[in-house]
Amino acid sequence: MITVRGIELTKANVAKMIDFSILHPDTVKAHIVEGIELCKKYRFNSFCVNPNFLPMVVEGLKGEPCVPSVVLDFPFGSGSEAIKLAAAEEMTKVGAQALDMVIDVGALKDKNYKLVTQEIKNLVKAGGGIKTKIIIEVAYLTRDEIVAACKCVEDGGGSYVKSSTGRAPRGPSMSEVKLMRDSVSKNVGVKVAGTGSFWTPEIAFGCILAGADIIGTRSGPQIIDEIPLIEEIFYGKNVSVATAVGAGK
Repeated sequence: MITVRGIELTKANVAKMIDFSILHPDTVKAHIVEGIELCKKYRFNSFCVNPNFLPMVVEGLKGEPCVPSVVLDFPFGSGSEAIKLAAAEEMTKVGAQALDMVIDVGALKDKNYKLVTQEIKNLVKAGGGIKTKIIIEVAYLTRDEIVAACKCVEDGGGSYVKSSTGRAPRGPSMSEVKLMRDSVSKNVGVKVAGTGSFWTPEIAFGCILAGADIIGTRSGPQIIDEIPLIEEIFYGKNVSVATAVGAGK
C-alpha cells in the first residue's frame, strides 16, 4: 500500500482528494451528463463546473457524496468585487457547496493585499459557510508573491489556496506546490490544478507528497484506474513505501 503524509493512497481515498472538473468553454450538456455519471461511479470529492452548468450538476448529484462546486470570475479574476460577490450569492442559492474564485492577480502584483484579502473575506461571508477555494494563478507570480497570496487567503478565511486555472501558460511546479503548503497553516488546505492533460497517478502522488490536499483535474478516472498498476509495477503488491515518501511529515 502506498502511503504519503500518513494517507493510504487507495482508490477510494484518492477519489476523495479529487475535484473532477469540466471547465472548457466549448463544454456541452452531454459532457456534463457524462461527468455526473463518472462522479457517481468514482465518488470524487466534487464536480467543478462553470456557472451555466451548476443547476444540472446540483440536480444530477442529489444524494451523492460528490458535491457540486463552481468557479467564479474564471479564468481571469479581473471582474469587480460586486460582480464576484453577486455570482457567489447566486451560485450558493442554486446549490453550490464549494466556490473556486480567482483573485485579482493584478492587485496582488501591485501589492494591494488589502483589496485581495477583503475580497476573500467577502466571498467567505457570501458563501455562508461552504468551502472556498481561492485561485492565485501561480504561473504569473514570483515566489514572494505566492507567499503573499497565501497570506491573503489565510487572513481572508479561505478554506483552500488553489494553484491555477489551467488557462495560464503553465501549471504549478512541484516546488510551487510545496511553497504553497509551507506558506499556510494546517487550517488552510492546498488545491493543485492546471496541469491539463498531463495528470497521471505519479504526478498526483507527487503533488500530494509536496502538500496538496485536493487535486483539480478532468483526468480523475484515469488516475484512479491506474493506481493498482502503479502499485504493482513500482512498489510490488502490498508493499508499504511510507518511509520512502515521507509519510507523516
